[in-house]
Amino acid sequence: MKSRAFAPAHITGFFEICEDSEPLRMGSRGCGIVLDTGITTEVRTGAETFIELNGKREQAETSRWVVTALANRAQVEVCSKVEIPIGCGLGASGAGALSTAFALNSALALEKSFNELASIAHVAEVENRTGLGSVMGQCHGGVVIRKQPGAIGFGEVDRIPTGKLQIFYIAMGAIPTKEVITSSTAKKKINLSGRGALKALLKKPTFENFMKLSRWFAYKTELVSGRARDIIEAVEAEGGAASMAMLGDTVFAANIKESALKRAVSGKIRKARICQSSVHLL
Repeated sequence: MKSRAFAPAHITGFFEICEDSEPLRMGSRGCGIVLDTGITTEVRTGAETFIELNGKREQAETSRWVVTALANRAQVEVCSKVEIPIGCGLGASGAGALSTAFALNSALALEKSFNELASIAHVAEVENRTGLGSVMGQCHGGVVIRKQPGAIGFGEVDRIPTGKLQIFYIAMGAIPTKEVITSSTAKKKINLSGRGALKALLKKPTFENFMKLSRWFAYKTELVSGRARDIIEAVEAEGGAASMAMLGDTVFAANIKESALKRAVSGKIRKARICQSSVHLL
């Protein structure tokens, strides 16, 4: 048996870390955007268990956690096609965990519900310290406001109404999520700023305000790198809006023409659109 599933990328603009002894209730508050690019995973039964990312065998701890939780003693080959940079703030670990969970469920006829699979992917992220809120966004689509932390059934979300807006992003490198979310100094800045940004967004839930507050959060927390700051300000000089993806050395931009963006920045410019759908089988 084999099955394929797709999970979209997700960029968090700002967030607040919410600790809890129960992984299903742990997560983050904040807001982010879901993109129409991401990870497609094919699962098939085989003679041994392994995980491949773009044809290369990897440890992929978060996806492997999902395999351990769901496959039981079955031997499964997990092959993921990754269309996004890993570790750069595009929710790759969450997309990998989700697409793996949904493909495994189908391939092994496990008969679990959407919420059950989403919860397993969420806990995999929390346990491996690779993310706190991407899975919740990837299970809804659009511009997702995470009002309360946790997995589906525990967290609470709302959405900013938008169309398929074009998003550009420039990925320059990785930021180790685990180091940031376990640092007491970083957490204090993040939580104070994230709480304020969410409060302001809920008063005016528009895409423009999301972009503005994301930029404010990136600068206020001092998470923004010098390279990212230069790109953000160059985009703004061309009349666009930009901020840094949390958590990665990646700038995402909107409300700007591609020709203007190319004048403003150097480096590889990738593009996608806001996706209104969530993780699903193919």
